[in-house]
Amino acid sequence: MAPDLGDASAPGAEPPAPRWRRLPEERPRQIIDAAFDVFSDAGLQGARLDRIARRAGVSKGTIYLYFASKEELFRAVVEAKVITVIEAAEQDAARRAAGDECAVDALRRLMLNHWDLLRSSTYLAMHRLVQAELHHFPDLMRYYGDEVIERSLRLTASIIARGIARGEFVVVDPLAAARILTAMLVTNANWYERRHLFQSSMHESADVVRDTVIAFALRGLVVPAGAAPASPRTNA
Repeated sequence: MAPDLGDASAPGAEPPAPRWRRLPEERPRQIIDAAFDVFSDAGLQGARLDRIARRAGVSKGTIYLYFASKEELFRAVVEAKVITVIEAAEQDAARRAAGDECAVDALRRLMLNHWDLLRSSTYLAMHRLVQAELHHFPDLMRYYGDEVIERSLRLTASIIARGIARGEFVVVDPLAAARILTAMLVTNANWYERRHLFQSSMHESADVVRDTVIAFALRGLVVPAGAAPASPRTNA
């Protein structure tokens, strides 16, 4: 019987090329994914580029073709894993606002999506990394603060400001309100992940915790039915 030409074990057959060799355009993403895994496991200080290279299936020198340093690679990880999510949320919010979606629905959807992100394995790993290590890297801390935290707050604040302008929300400082809502979501998501420490006070399901936080937040913002909304404040 003639040998199967697709069988790599046949005499003289060339072994299958590693995926990174067959698809070189995917190398940056493979390196980023490998870096995220290694950063999550070893921390930013403990992560070594040779370990990232082995996990990605490339040489250490190949990493330098795309990323000049470990710090630049971390920025790429943040962009791929977190900033792309924020960008998608910004685009979705703009599209729905153009379609005249009410601000209450927009804010509820944003908080639901934010909760899902906070409970994802990607966020949990990134949160541990940021909390434990970024204070050793001031430039990266500022980058994360500007591109993730502040950008997310601005998106939330923009929806609140639109709700105030439409008379759906009471008059508040939109950015301050965004910080409060974000803190409520982040704190409760983190508490839920450690609920074994709060057995007497957090026995609900994740969905119940999420819905309670969102209902509480909206109750404080939405103009009560039948009430005349106050005019937005103006600077003197």
